[in-house]
Amino acid sequence: MFNTIKNAWKIPDLRKKILYTLLIIIVFRFGSVIPVPFLDISKLGELMSEAGQNSALGYINMLTGGAFSYASLFAMGITPYINSSIIMQLLTIAIPPLERLSKEGEEGRKKIATITRYVTVVLGLIQGVAYYFYLRNSGITKYSAGGAGVFTAFVIVLTFTAGTALIMWMGEQITEFGIGNGISIILFAGILSRVPSMVSSMISGLRAGTLAWWAAVLVLSL
Repeated sequence: MFNTIKNAWKIPDLRKKILYTLLIIIVFRFGSVIPVPFLDISKLGELMSEAGQNSALGYINMLTGGAFSYASLFAMGITPYINSSIIMQLLTIAIPPLERLSKEGEEGRKKIATITRYVTVVLGLIQGVAYYFYLRNSGITKYSAGGAGVFTAFVIVLTFTAGTALIMWMGEQITEFGIGNGISIILFAGILSRVPSMVSSMISGLRAGTLAWWAAVLVLSL
């Protein structure tokens, strides 16, 4: 594997693609730790600690590379795009006009890709609204009443939605100008970023006796 990477690095065009992909990943990771405004970060940390890693929120947090627990710019992660793609694949079978569009070659696929982007933004907006109400009901938002509360809701939801659109755009840039398969790379980068904390938690569990050694080996083998 290392020889493959070494040989690829010697090719100028591949080297540019690799560097471009790494740059996008770095931007993605920075955006994953920058929280949206008007939140009480200390309360947010306590809330996510109480939720734990084995809950549904912990699973979502893993997929977003920790961005969900920070309520960051990229808190929605790439999930809206994945769901949008699945929905569009199902609709191209169920709706005849979309089915015909999918059979029109490259031009048809471009139109379906455009529709998929719009659906992604809509799903990101819906998830952003749901996450905002979760944060507000948990007492995480600094303002929740009156005009200040409305403005806070608008900014937070808009930021979450914009983050969804930006992640989708970055994935497409990796696909077009990077090493390809950008959405999968961003998803993998998010999951991979959680590995150090997962290993640290397992070590703490083994030392405390709350985690069996065979369970730790099973998780690592997966």
